[in-house]
Amino acid sequence: MGGLNPHPRPGIPTLVRIAREIRAQETRLLAIASKLCRNRDEARDLVQDVYERALRSQGHLRPDSNVGGWLLTILHNLFIDRCRARAARPALVPIAEDSAAAAAPPVEPSPIWDAITPEDVRVAVTRLPEEFRSVFSLYEAGRSYEEIARELAIPKSTVGTRMIRARAKLRTLLLPLVAPAASEVSR
Repeated sequence: MGGLNPHPRPGIPTLVRIAREIRAQETRLLAIASKLCRNRDEARDLVQDVYERALRSQGHLRPDSNVGGWLLTILHNLFIDRCRARAARPALVPIAEDSAAAAAPPVEPSPIWDAITPEDVRVAVTRLPEEFRSVFSLYEAGRSYEEIARELAIPKSTVGTRMIRARAKLRTLLLPLVAPAASEVSR
């Protein structure tokens, strides 16, 4: 008789059995998830969530259970949960590019920064701490945040944080060069 075991006892044989079944069912689970999600990346995420839930709940599975059917049930339930969560979120209304541009005033560079030369910027970049300089230099060389993250073996979010900090430090390093012009503009 299949189903959940009322007295969960996790065990290595069950875990090995589930791992084998996951490998055997992977293509099938991904195909079904792809049809449900209509997006390959979301389908992969859903299948990963199935694996996680199955491994966390494996102690509840009876030895005579149909593991393949159990995995499909988990997939179905997780998909339904995602649909419900998506329906509960407020809808996002896309803003047309032309209306967004019209709503935001154009940003004009401050004339006080015109005194800064490319050489001033190069010197300031060399004065940045290495962790910020490497990220800033790679970005300025045309690399994306993803490429920088891979090359430096750091998370993409760390790349963004280091870019913000590098720009702030550059501003601090370059500000003394424009301080005389800034005081003239404020008069």
